[in-house]
Amino acid sequence: MRLLFFGMFGICCEVGFTAARSFVKNRDFSLIGHTSLWMFPIYAIGLTCGFDLIRDIIEYDIIRWMSYPLWIWLVEVLFGLPTVKAGLRIWDYHYLPDSLHWRGIVSFAHAPVWVSFGIMVEAINGRLF
Repeated sequence: MRLLFFGMFGICCEVGFTAARSFVKNRDFSLIGHTSLWMFPIYAIGLTCGFDLIRDIIEYDIIRWMSYPLWIWLVEVLFGLPTVKAGLRIWDYHYLPDSLHWRGIVSFAHAPVWVSFGIMVEAINGRLF
């Protein structure tokens, strides 16, 4: 049940984030967001098993919260590189200046978003499951 919930949760967050980004950047009132269905298993497994593993490894809240960008960047590299080499681009950060991304796969600019997202996932996980 957690896998299904967090897979859908991640997809919904990403669609909402990309719609909000489009609105802020382009004043696009259509609020059209996007993602790839390939993200479902990444969110499902990452937000359940991954977060459980991180919680077991890092017991102190603040240190764990600040580490979330590192964990997410690791996932972006582990899944992003092979999929790009296979001719798929599940996500693309090339819209950012070159100094804020690595190969369009890892976004350094999103570090505060990843911290906030991790804290939100922990709060939801603690209340629902």
